[in-house]
Amino acid sequence: MNHHSSQDDRKVLSESLSGSSKASEILVRRFSDLVYQSVQYTLMTKHISFNKQDIEDLHNTIFLSLFENRCKKLRQYQGKNGCSLASWIRMIAVRTVLDHLRKKGVDAIAWQQRRITLEALPELTCDELEPVSQIEKARQARLLQEGIQRLGPRDQMFIKLHFDHGLSIAEVAETMQLSISNVYTLKHRVIKRLKSHVVLIAK
Repeated sequence: MNHHSSQDDRKVLSESLSGSSKASEILVRRFSDLVYQSVQYTLMTKHISFNKQDIEDLHNTIFLSLFENRCKKLRQYQGKNGCSLASWIRMIAVRTVLDHLRKKGVDAIAWQQRRITLEALPELTCDELEPVSQIEKARQARLLQEGIQRLGPRDQMFIKLHFDHGLSIAEVAETMQLSISNVYTLKHRVIKRLKSHVVLIAK
């Protein structure tokens, strides 16, 4: 990984957004390794077998998605809460791979069934949520999925990594480039939002 300042990253980003092809090339070269690593890591956590060509294709898809629609995804980067450009690109890379797998139907059935049941969120199981019947349980599971859809991309990413793929808090922190304390805060907020959504709607 090249050592470069966040100020330098912002300068390259700004020039890329202004239409400089040279800056765009620098951006791709600078974050190429990061994208390769993110692709491999995500496929490994999903236990998907892959070859060099798969990695190459996904790497190219990710950079294409960054530059399409007048660099729409890159323009969304704001650098809030100390989020570096590298973190932003890593998050987009992971999301792109997960979306690609879902569209390809890789364990599509298992994905849908496993995609966060109430049991997978023990923090959500409180008196109001104790399922009284299979119908009620199915209804609560549907409400839970609706609640997840309402969360922001970062919160959804946390849920996918932590609950769906079973990554530890430390591994999530590493993948999302956040501090462990930030991830615990994120977890607390996500659980609280989901719980309030399911409880409010279920009543």
